Amino acid sequence: MRRIRNNILNSIHEQFAENQNHHQALFIQLLVALLVLFGGFGYTYVHTTDSIPYTQTYIQGMYVSNSILITVTLVVLLVLLLLNLIILHLGYAFRRDQTLNMRIRKKELGGEYDDVFGDLYDPSGKGFWSYLPNFYAIFFWIISILQLIVFAGICVKEGLICFSKSPCSLVEFLACFFIIVISYFFYYNTYEKYKRLLSK
Repeated sequence: MRRIRNNILNSIHEQFAENQNHHQALFIQLLVALLVLFGGFGYTYVHTTDSIPYTQTYIQGMYVSNSILITVTLVVLLVLLLLNLIILHLGYAFRRDQTLNMRIRKKELGGEYDDVFGDLYDPSGKGFWSYLPNFYAIFFWIISILQLIVFAGICVKEGLICFSKSPCSLVEFLACFFIIVISYFFYYNTYEKYKRLLSK
């Protein structure tokens, strides 16, 4: 029994170190991806002018038309959606593994579990706004806010939402809106998966 207990304690230290290294690597990767993404979007946004015909699809000098900007926006929002889906998947996987580890430890340690771990590694009882681990929740909400900022940015861009001569751009604009909604839908869906996990 003592040996099993020591193995469990050692495993939690190893898991903690691995999680910290993973968080640092993920932070750097996401930061680089966001910088590159917003560098390209920012350049396009600044160099968009409504003096170029809306449906013109090529670069004139250093400026581009509104149709180019809305297409770039669609791509940016799709990439941000992908990043959010990855974060939600990793956050759920963390809670799933945490639940499994807690059940194994409780089975092996019995009454000693509370003395050793208490509530520190308990993944249950998390609400809708807190079910993701802190690290993943921060990234999810930052990316979600960036999605809203990008969408609001194109809404106030002069001449961009005049779709009378470009129905295709209207479709892209609506797709941009629904991409943002999809992020929140998947957040809710992942929360439901988390609740089902705990009920098993």
